[in-house]
Amino acid sequence: MGRIIRNNNDLGEAIRQSRKNMNLRQVDVAQKASVRQALVSDLENGATTAKLDTVIKVLAALDMDLSIIPRQKAGFDPTEY
Repeated sequence: MGRIIRNNNDLGEAIRQSRKNMNLRQVDVAQKASVRQALVSDLENGATTAKLDTVIKVLAALDMDLSIIPRQKAGFDPTEY
């Protein structure tokens, strides 16, 4: 089942959980995605401004896709993110 991602920390947790479920190390994911291990670490910690194509590479290395869906609740408060 999917997961709602609304900030860098949510994304990082999803990446970390998927990696651990696959019994992979950060360096394994980095090699599969052709990125540095430090970038995978940064993503997992929500501390990155990685480009979207780089994030998609990491997700693909974990057999994950990015999906865009309509918001279930109306309104948008950017201070919540």
